[in-house]
Amino acid sequence: MKSGANFYLFNSRIATHVVFWMLYYVLFGLIWVGEEGYLASFYLEFLLLPIRILAVYVTIYFLLPQFLLKKKYLKFLLGYGIVLLVGGMLQRVFIHLFYEELLLNNSSSGFFSIMMLVRSIVLINTTVLFILAIKLFQLWVLEHEKNEGLEGEILEIRSNRKTHRVPVSDILYVEGLGNYVTYHLSDKSKITSYGSIKAALALLPDNFRRVHKSYIVNKVHIKAYDAVTIDVQDNAIPRGKSVSDEVLLN
Repeated sequence: MKSGANFYLFNSRIATHVVFWMLYYVLFGLIWVGEEGYLASFYLEFLLLPIRILAVYVTIYFLLPQFLLKKKYLKFLLGYGIVLLVGGMLQRVFIHLFYEELLLNNSSSGFFSIMMLVRSIVLINTTVLFILAIKLFQLWVLEHEKNEGLEGEILEIRSNRKTHRVPVSDILYVEGLGNYVTYHLSDKSKITSYGSIKAALALLPDNFRRVHKSYIVNKVHIKAYDAVTIDVQDNAIPRGKSVSDEVLLN
């Protein structure tokens, strides 16, 4: 299903990012102008922008999908703390070497202090959290649109000489046994139909995952999982050894 939401200028992610960082650079160059004037302010922002961009992209394209979206909160916080610490230290090095000494010819401020490091970390953290919030909102909108579409999607299942019209959002999981498949529904009813598990999967939307040779699950209804089983409502579904977390959830 194609999403109706479009978050990118000119339908281009690259163009959107370029425009955003250009506006960010100009805005903060104007905001943080001090006694040294606009030239020094824009020069400083030019020095620090790559560090902030790197911190943002490591967070939203690595830490977010690898840890936060998988509910590995401790690993996310640890990784995020490392990003902020390394970014803050790099930012302080750049400020001292290329701004205070090179441009201002002032080495009396000292290379390192706790307060300067904390200030650098706070500035990076503000930028990263702002963009992370935008990214999370984007993911929420896309997921919301997808779920809305699924609510109106109907699957027709032939069983006992009848055609059952079932909303796909009501299907918890599908169980295969020989030449028959059983659809387990959210109201705890079952519909058994002639066919293969492979053919059943082909008729279902992409939020259904084949997690075992005999089982398909609707990932929307997954309550918990480990390396062996997947909990769907009150049912423990066996999980194949080859099914990774990425295949299961993404």
